[in-house]
Amino acid sequence: MAKSLLKKAKKGAKKTLKTSVVFEEKVEKVASSATSSARSHIESISKLRRDGSVVWGMIKDGNQSTEEIRAICKEKGFDELLGEI
Repeated sequence: MAKSLLKKAKKGAKKTLKTSVVFEEKVEKVASSATSSARSHIESISKLRRDGSVVWGMIKDGNQSTEEIRAICKEKGFDELLGEI
């Protein structure tokens, strides 16, 4: 009986280790994509809308922060795009 309990405990520990590793990988992926949400949003709509295309042309080679991207949108008068960011 003690052997079967020991086996169950080992299996449970292995499952816990596997799931914790999977959760850590998912957290890292989410954190990296969250840093450039404004930039990725503008890139995705750049092929669909003129305002996105204009702003994307200005920021694609640079390293602007979200606040700088908002300032560019406000300066150009793209209020709808500014509201989406």
